[in-house]
Amino acid sequence: MIFEVLKPQNQMAMKKIMLTIIPLLIAVQLASAQNCSQFINALNGKKLTYSNQDAKGKEQGKLIYTTTKKDAATITVHSEVSGKDGKTIGGGDSEIMCDGGIIKIDMKAFIPAASMKQYGNMQMSGEAKYLTYPVNLTVGQTLEDGSVTINMGSGGAQISAMQMDIVNRKVEAAEPVSTSAGSFDCLKITYDATIKVKTMGIGIPFHMKVIEWYAPKIGRFVKSETHNKSDKLMGSTVLESIN
Repeated sequence: MIFEVLKPQNQMAMKKIMLTIIPLLIAVQLASAQNCSQFINALNGKKLTYSNQDAKGKEQGKLIYTTTKKDAATITVHSEVSGKDGKTIGGGDSEIMCDGGIIKIDMKAFIPAASMKQYGNMQMSGEAKYLTYPVNLTVGQTLEDGSVTINMGSGGAQISAMQMDIVNRKVEAAEPVSTSAGSFDCLKITYDATIKVKTMGIGIPFHMKVIEWYAPKIGRFVKSETHNKSDKLMGSTVLESIN
């Protein structure tokens, strides 16, 4: 397990971060609209609440995303993550840009500093590539890879680094999905993700397979599942309400 490279007191913190990263990545998706203007307007002023569940379907917390139009080409997304006790364990702000029919997302924004509280006063820094999506998605389409590296340190000294790579992104099928938020016509998107945390130069990669059901109607995913490399379900995230 990836947590074996961490000190015992940090293992639970890392687990919470791991459960947060994937939902944050898949939460900031594009709308299958005709152009960027429609995409921006479709996402403006939305509040979406998700249930973060374990492999047995038991709720582990909530994910809330609130979107606001910044300008004609940019949406600001505020995220809040809470545990099953209802207490906030993380949050942050990021931006989504749309230009020329392409959505561009800075991946390092998906790991908010507030979700790293368990690491004390460590500073975070890093450079990221971008996840890009065409505004119009079609079944069978292959999407570009993405990666992010976050360095964590204290007093100018680097203590550990987290790297995440997303590859093999593909629009697999069109499928209907129903949740407490309603019924949606969705596009099923799959990808492989690898996370490696290096502490004192030692790191073990943790591989995941992610499936998400994205609804063009709301410009968001309705449901997502995270599986380990043996295809065993680790957890899921399900849309509960839209306001």
